[in-house]
Amino acid sequence: METQGRSIKPLRSLTLEGDPSCIEFCPGHPDYFVIGTYNLQRQNEADADVAIQDKEEQQTRKAIQTRDGSLVLFRLTETKNIKHIQTLPYPSAILDLHFHPCREGRTVMAAVSSTGSLSFFKLSTSKEPLASLEEIVTHRPLGGDERVIFLSCAWHPYIPELLAITTSNSRVHILKVDDSWDVYEIRNEPVVTHHFEAWTVAFSSLIPRIPELDVGDSSEKDSQLFTLYSGGDDSELFATSCSYHPIQTSGEGDLIETPYPSVAFTGHEAGVTAILPLNFQLAPLDSVVITGSYDDHIRVYAVDEQNAFPQKPRLLAERNLGGGVWRLKLIKLEKTTGISLEAEKGVEGIETEGRQWTALILASCMHAGTRILEITGDVVAESYEVKILGRFEEHKSMNYGSDFHPGSELEGGKLQCVSTSFYDRLLCLWEY
Repeated sequence: METQGRSIKPLRSLTLEGDPSCIEFCPGHPDYFVIGTYNLQRQNEADADVAIQDKEEQQTRKAIQTRDGSLVLFRLTETKNIKHIQTLPYPSAILDLHFHPCREGRTVMAAVSSTGSLSFFKLSTSKEPLASLEEIVTHRPLGGDERVIFLSCAWHPYIPELLAITTSNSRVHILKVDDSWDVYEIRNEPVVTHHFEAWTVAFSSLIPRIPELDVGDSSEKDSQLFTLYSGGDDSELFATSCSYHPIQTSGEGDLIETPYPSVAFTGHEAGVTAILPLNFQLAPLDSVVITGSYDDHIRVYAVDEQNAFPQKPRLLAERNLGGGVWRLKLIKLEKTTGISLEAEKGVEGIETEGRQWTALILASCMHAGTRILEITGDVVAESYEVKILGRFEEHKSMNYGSDFHPGSELEGGKLQCVSTSFYDRLLCLWEY
């Protein structure tokens, strides 16, 4: 019989001033975390009395600048209190934010908004105890159409200048961000186009590959190959092979090429809203990708990323979590090194990193609250399972954002988590 995990109670709770849409701890200053908020502005009475007959004008008025938001900085204290540090108003609603994985001590974050803006902020603690978020620059990298909403963003884990964004008009773009935080389009067309909103995007967590070159061919020697995953409201999840040419100059063509058609995952019965690639190979040619969907399910797939053209993904396990799986955050990944199954049968095999592995994951499950999950796999036994270890259900509204205090996942202590809910504006601290 499947267990739903133990119920968890809050240590602290407080009410925010705006509707929280996203949250992340700063890896460079791990006691601090930032919440992005989303506020749908009410139409004023004067506008409400005007009847607009033209449908296109109706949509334009509805879409343009009807939302604002803020970035709210908090600190988690040693006494397990949540201390408000700063609220930074923003002229658009914040949809997603992520700190850079390596630049400037991992203290700079990207934030994307409801009007197609991309902003960079630095968390400065030089004036402690008066730490603050400081805006570096704001861009409109895809032009000035404020009707296009940037829905999510993701940094490449190994190529520091690459940032992916997804949009409300179904597109997935990869941008180049230089050391001065200037932004450039490096491809004339989107990398991927969905049929409806492109909700989420993630780069493969494997180290980019170098293409095999013919003797005397130096044209691709600096190129890097990687896989991009994207999910949309069309229930589609695509794996797209990308070739990045970093030293190619402008005018010579796209810096990102997609030489093969995207490969579609099967099995999602509603929009794909979360993608979490794991940083290891399941077998000589397979990596593991975990997905979340509006259909309340988390799914575990094996994906062949090593061939130039990705092969059809294999579904390894799935589990109904009781609510739409909006975000997935890896807490900890443990793996053991072993010999592949073919080698054990007496055939020369390749060593794999993941003969047996366990992933601990924090899942934001919309109306169902937050879940602590344990996903286990055994390559030899071909056995994979999703277990619910804990559930936090104090939220009375949509749980769109959760994160854990970096360092609390280490052995010997309790995992400290913060989670938010949208309409009731609740922020909670709890432990597992």
